[in-house]
Amino acid sequence: MEKTLDIIAIGECLLELSTNQSFENSETFNLSFGGDVITSAVAAKKLGSRVGIISSIGNDYFKNVLLDKLNQEGFDISHIAICNEKNGLYLSGRSDKNELITYRRKVASNNLSLNDFNEDYINSARAIYSTGITQSLSMQSNQLVKKVYEYAKANDIITAYDPNYTSSFMTTYDTKEYLEDIIENIDVLFMSLKNDAESLYELTSIEKIVNYFTDYGVKLIVVKSHLDNGYFVNYNGNTEFCPFYNEHKAIHTMGAGDVFNGGFLSAITNGYKPLEAAQIAAKQAGIYIDRMGQIKDIPTSEELLRL
Repeated sequence: MEKTLDIIAIGECLLELSTNQSFENSETFNLSFGGDVITSAVAAKKLGSRVGIISSIGNDYFKNVLLDKLNQEGFDISHIAICNEKNGLYLSGRSDKNELITYRRKVASNNLSLNDFNEDYINSARAIYSTGITQSLSMQSNQLVKKVYEYAKANDIITAYDPNYTSSFMTTYDTKEYLEDIIENIDVLFMSLKNDAESLYELTSIEKIVNYFTDYGVKLIVVKSHLDNGYFVNYNGNTEFCPFYNEHKAIHTMGAGDVFNGGFLSAITNGYKPLEAAQIAAKQAGIYIDRMGQIKDIPTSEELLRL
């Protein structure tokens, strides 16, 4: 079957209200969209990848806003379902730390289910991407992710995944279970050394992480380490290191990991070697956090060449 898409991303699409000030000092907010998987999808699209979205959007006052913005990014949105729930929302602000409030309960994204599985659509892609956050939305969304990964793996479609453990609305027990439910069907695994490997598995060394997950058949492992200021990339038994693009320590890093994942997948599906893909993705993520850290701040491939 002809591959008309490079990547299909499965996850929640949320409204974003953002400000470059602290919440208490802001009188206006910028309206946009986001979500962990959607941020990765935008990063991949900005590098020229053909990206499709599997998600669910609510038929409320913001339905057309979200659909229009996704269309403007150039996504294939033919498999975004419309439901009668309200859309989820998050607010982000800036002070001397990241400010974030989310409203994610009983919202449209929770409606993702096996009804959203389509063999022909999955077969149209070179790679599939999702996260533990998508699985955490509902039992039905978890079933969808498991079904897609099982099918994709059996049909030689690259499967990429990030547990993306978030303590504010996920438990370590559940997040670990989400990963282990599909681990044998994962080709590319992204992890944070602290938030994922250490929190979920008490693994604190790159060697132990690599040994643990390669035993399950994971082919390519990328571990982000703030302690080491970079990414460890393991492929075919060889571990290489890619430093963060930013030499200085960034205060506002929210979304940087999602941008990195999208940039990395875009590069991998377009023929770059793993270390090369990490270098491209690290630069994209680094420029993103040097800006204001919003969807519109994700740099394009042309900007990466200029900067």
